[in-house]
Amino acid sequence: MKKKKRQRTKHTGRRQGSYAGLIIFAVMLLMAVGLYGAAAFYFMSHFLPGTSLSNTDVSLMSVEQAKKEITSAADNYKLTLFEYDHHQETIEGKDFGLKAEISDNFDRILTPDSAMLWIVRLFQDKSYVIEDGVMVYNYDEDALSEIIDELDCVDPQYPLKAKDAELVLMDGSFQIVPESVGNVAHRDELEEMIKLCVKNQKASINLENEGLYDEPKIHADDGDMLAKKAACDKIVDMKIQLEFGKKEESIDIQTIANWVSAEKNDKGDYILKTSDEKIKEYVDKLAETYDTYDKTKIFTTHAGNVIEITTGDYGWKLDRDFAVNKLKKIVLSKKSAKVDLTDGSETSNEWWWRVGVGYDEEGKDSYGDTYIEVSIDQQHMWMYQGGSVIFETDVVTGNPNMGNSTPTGAFRIRYHQQNATLTGPGYSTMVAYWMVFADDVGFHDATWQPYFGGQLYLYNGSHGCVNMPLDQAGVLYGLIYDNLPVFVY
Repeated sequence: MKKKKRQRTKHTGRRQGSYAGLIIFAVMLLMAVGLYGAAAFYFMSHFLPGTSLSNTDVSLMSVEQAKKEITSAADNYKLTLFEYDHHQETIEGKDFGLKAEISDNFDRILTPDSAMLWIVRLFQDKSYVIEDGVMVYNYDEDALSEIIDELDCVDPQYPLKAKDAELVLMDGSFQIVPESVGNVAHRDELEEMIKLCVKNQKASINLENEGLYDEPKIHADDGDMLAKKAACDKIVDMKIQLEFGKKEESIDIQTIANWVSAEKNDKGDYILKTSDEKIKEYVDKLAETYDTYDKTKIFTTHAGNVIEITTGDYGWKLDRDFAVNKLKKIVLSKKSAKVDLTDGSETSNEWWWRVGVGYDEEGKDSYGDTYIEVSIDQQHMWMYQGGSVIFETDVVTGNPNMGNSTPTGAFRIRYHQQNATLTGPGYSTMVAYWMVFADDVGFHDATWQPYFGGQLYLYNGSHGCVNMPLDQAGVLYGLIYDNLPVFVY
């Protein structure tokens, strides 16, 4: 019997513990509901945490408090402009009379539905832009426009245009220089963006991110830029050497790079193309340095006198068109080249419209040590070879009293022939040796002259040619060659 009583007592204890748990749960549930309801009631007149209205934080504020906060934010509004090259400017609302005006509809911005679902809304985005009519930002548009006109980004001291990425030669290699934006903002677009920021009380604008600057059209990572670089890299080690006697003009990749560009062909591949105009600019400078055709010649006479000779057609004159085309072909071959322009070979002479004898160590015109010298005063001529006189004779030059003076200057043997007929006003004469050095003027035998030298030329001179004894003309004919320099003074 005692044993049964103990079992009844234990069963009653379990039932009592179960009732206690239910009571505690019910109390806690009632408290939670009460707290949720209290919070819902609170949020019917206050904004949830994390709420912003037109970028103004109104967390846990009442409607009236939010009005004051928004009005105060407008009074202290500042807009920061993030500009080119890390430059910043700030526009303050007070400078253009910015004020916030709030309508009565603002009081209905908090709704019972929103309050009852506060725990759900707590984890959602609560950034709102207040609708037009509920709140209006008023300001002096003319004052704002004047402020914009004075901004550095609208009128910079050193304006820059947008620059495309480009391929340039730096430190001996072709490199792609990245593109850059301009630093002058699109004024009208900027004003619209600023007005939108004022309306939404946005604190900053990044002008580049908003596309308010001119944008480059070609970027460094474009496939075309990489293809152009690959085409130009094929000539990066190229060098052209032009020799003028002992003087050398070296055309390195720095100069060549200025002549070429990589262009797309019909197949879509990039190939090298040259600029004839750029090459011509170089050739023109080359000609200015090495052309001697129409420049003063310094000549030392047989007597040792140094004279200046300013006339005649002897000297070097570059064939500029040929030089341009030749350099173009060399560049497009993508191979280095070395060319001697004054060795007298056919390949060398192709570069010249008129050739001379050579250049000295300073790259100046040199008539060498083999030439003919004619002195009108002395009525005598000499031929030098290797610096020594190998032939000389008295001559008769043109009659100055008849207007037939022999032309003075630096010339060259243009051509020579035997058994030529010389014709002119009132005469036709057969000569055995004819060696031309100027227009219709040359050396030739003159069997009709009674003697040579002296003053004979003043009254029985030639029509301009240099008359010689028959045997001496034959000797000279055997010594001369075309382009041999001839100096007459």
